[in-house]
Amino acid sequence: MKNGYLAGTAFTAICLVLAQQPVRAATLDDVMARLDALERNNAKLAKENAQLRDRVNHIASHPAEPASAASPPKGNPVQHASVAPSPKQPPERPIVSIGGAPLYSKAPGSNSFVDNTTVTLYGHVDLSGDVFNPGVFDQGTKFGVASNLTFFGIHARHDLEPYGYAGWAAVAQFESLVEVAAVPTERAAFGTRDSFIGMQTPWGTVKAGKSDTPYKKSTSKFDPFSATLGDYNSIMGNTGGDLRAEFDWRAAHAVWYESPVWNGFQTTLMISPGQNTARDNSDFALGDFNCPATSARGSGSGFPLTSAPEGCTDGSYGNLYSASLSYNQGPFTAIAAYEMHEGTNRTGDEAVTPLSNGGVLIVPPGAVGIANEWAAKIGAGYRIDDGIGKLQLYGIYEVMRRENTVADFNERSRDGYFLSATQSVGPWDVSASWAHANASPGSPGTGVLNNYTVTPAAGSADFALNTLDSSADQYAAGVKYHFSPVVAWYLVGSYLRNGPGAHYCLGVSGHGYGVCGRDANNNVVAGNKASAVTTGMTFDF
Repeated sequence: MKNGYLAGTAFTAICLVLAQQPVRAATLDDVMARLDALERNNAKLAKENAQLRDRVNHIASHPAEPASAASPPKGNPVQHASVAPSPKQPPERPIVSIGGAPLYSKAPGSNSFVDNTTVTLYGHVDLSGDVFNPGVFDQGTKFGVASNLTFFGIHARHDLEPYGYAGWAAVAQFESLVEVAAVPTERAAFGTRDSFIGMQTPWGTVKAGKSDTPYKKSTSKFDPFSATLGDYNSIMGNTGGDLRAEFDWRAAHAVWYESPVWNGFQTTLMISPGQNTARDNSDFALGDFNCPATSARGSGSGFPLTSAPEGCTDGSYGNLYSASLSYNQGPFTAIAAYEMHEGTNRTGDEAVTPLSNGGVLIVPPGAVGIANEWAAKIGAGYRIDDGIGKLQLYGIYEVMRRENTVADFNERSRDGYFLSATQSVGPWDVSASWAHANASPGSPGTGVLNNYTVTPAAGSADFALNTLDSSADQYAAGVKYHFSPVVAWYLVGSYLRNGPGAHYCLGVSGHGYGVCGRDANNNVVAGNKASAVTTGMTFDF
């Protein structure tokens, strides 16, 4: 057959040669040359056909694996300890994203360590203009611009399911305060806010680093005026008033566990070792250059003019233990939380203080001393659709105690209450809140009589705060307008009534600065009535 095929080809070639050369007859050499060229082309085609046939036979003997089902996209970083399922890898894997939208992506297969990791940049900006009056004789009305609770962060999540760990992921975060209006100091250094490394599993997430305590987080959403001069930490979480809310805190060098959400319930447990070489916790914690339980350059931090010269003797504690249990189901929310500070050093309150009226206030050694402080609270919230919009109600009852302290000098033991309501109408939120602190048994400090003149009137004198009522009330009301889910404008007014022996402050947690009862010489002026109006804009990304 092959010979017949070649003979037919030769005959066809001879006919073509004769047809294309009518002028002269083709010689036998010309015909043979053309036959050789055709045979070489046929040999090349035969070789290519053989290679193709081999490939087809190989595919037939090795059938392809069935295609896997479509994989869901990567989950967002875990929020509030909820354990997200470990997703399968999508065809195109985002690497760096803002708000979940990838800046660029990498084709699969080139780098599995990168391909299984999602990195998210995020931030919150809050800048306000304030008008306030501390209610102190030599201060008057002032104006200010504050950068408030502005922060920037990076969150990373590495999915471990492709490596055989179903439901597992490594997580990490670096977050820092950003001073938009104020001059930055070390408190705005990178990593000063919630920063950690952790492992997410089907049974919960374990993290280590620094973070807001479970006690603080449990009711953070209850306050509609967070980070403004109407913030509820003027009283809530604040034992003795002044510039710190000791139980609304971010714990350093901590380890904590966040459970999965089960039928609406979730629990969080934290321990923060004191890491203090001094048995009375009067030194910096190992690895830190700041007194424990204080913010950088803040009250009691050891920075000049912020605490007693003896060292960390103004609230520095050892180990911290914090726990919370929350329930969220439909419109109902409930929480219970507890936190204990071990060996809190307040020996800086012990002194013999001459009074300008000729008297002497003596706080004897051991009357305040070193003792455990703890706080517990319960709270609930309910959301109602009232036909106008959504009405959100919250309430908290809080107990604070300092152990083994002489009652006359104990300003750290009291009860407190908080109520808030927010009515939403379209893009508007209208809110109001009230916080109250019961009087404490006593106080170790002294104050200055408050006279509303430029110079204290003749006869003004120090007085012992432990002889006066230390209860306080804080009221706030305001509106917020949402331009979009991430951009809003707010206007808040706040009024703080301190009892004659109380010295609570406005804006001590989150706002750019606190408004306290202090005179020009930084003396405590108790019993002041502080007021403020603040307006600003927030932007989340």
